[in-house]
Amino acid sequence: MKSAKSVVSTAFSEVKIPRKIFALSPDCHVSSGYYRFLWRRHIYDALRPLTEILITPEGMNFDWARQGHDVDTGPLDEPRATSSERLWKMISEAHQQHGLDAVISYCFAWDVDPELVKRTIQRGIPWINFFCDSTHMFEKVEPLARVVSLNWFPESAAAGRYAALGVPSLCAPYAMNPECLPDLGCRTPEVPMAFVGLPSSNRITQLGWLRLFGCRVTIRGRSWVANDGPDPFHSAKPRSERIWQALFKRGLVEKALRRVFWQFVRAQTGGALSDEEFGPFIQRCGVVLGLNQGKDEQGRFMSYMKFRDVEFPGYGCCYLTEHNEDVPRAFEVGKEILTYRTMWEAADNTRRMLREPERARLIGQAGRARVMRSHTWATRLGELAAKL
Repeated sequence: MKSAKSVVSTAFSEVKIPRKIFALSPDCHVSSGYYRFLWRRHIYDALRPLTEILITPEGMNFDWARQGHDVDTGPLDEPRATSSERLWKMISEAHQQHGLDAVISYCFAWDVDPELVKRTIQRGIPWINFFCDSTHMFEKVEPLARVVSLNWFPESAAAGRYAALGVPSLCAPYAMNPECLPDLGCRTPEVPMAFVGLPSSNRITQLGWLRLFGCRVTIRGRSWVANDGPDPFHSAKPRSERIWQALFKRGLVEKALRRVFWQFVRAQTGGALSDEEFGPFIQRCGVVLGLNQGKDEQGRFMSYMKFRDVEFPGYGCCYLTEHNEDVPRAFEVGKEILTYRTMWEAADNTRRMLREPERARLIGQAGRARVMRSHTWATRLGELAAKL
């Protein structure tokens, strides 16, 4: 069997693949939160077998930079300057000792000082930054996007924003760690349809429509049940501000529907799944649902590619997600993944798959094969190197 490194070399024999990498994902360096484990598995642990040298900034703490996307982060100049100076020492020492080929990061603009990036590039080390919220939080990466060597993002709807800056970019799906994607294809569909995730965005409303259309979804994840995370309707904003926004800003109907549908949806909810519970649960699910909308700067809900849109096909699930222009770029719709444009269509697709379990199983297998072929770091490193 070929090693991970040889797979990259064979696929991109004419391209110099970075083998000595400094990787930085601030989400991995916080004291709590789901993403510290997710990105450690799918960035740090994924890169390790593909590199000769992989250096990560262990011992650093980025709690100061992770106060939540919906609140004012406050003045961060001082902690950012301190962290950036420590990072510069680490990068400089690593480059002097090993000769770095690249820095690969997943950073918001407030995480690092742009001068750190410039100094790194001046030393001859390309800096690649991945960012996956470009459609609705572009302002939170734009200052960083202007200075890095290459911007990598998964949402094609954001391509125009990077092009307008005149900066190098690569629009490509997430890169997965195959070691963290066991085959969880459905064995016995005891759970007709499931959703695993947080009650964020308009998910309660979408799940409510499915219930109204006769499609009951088993829901697992944090914050759906009492004492398991923040209440689904919790907001850090003052009550007066919330009332003002509800009355005079976009989304009043959706907010009202969310409250109404919650009475029905919460009966389908359960708590978060542990690592031990996750695999056995997914293997019992006939269809796994993807809800991938988020609000843009104007407050409109829009569908865009999310991590789960690659992760769950990678598990071998029959995965059904909302259609957008990114999904057909990553998968063959109807053979490797299923999509819907309305919640009625989602319910109809689910009923069809439950009547055709063999087809659902084949879709899951094909989706998994596509992820292993096209959406791992072994492939993405070559594409990033070619762009550089």
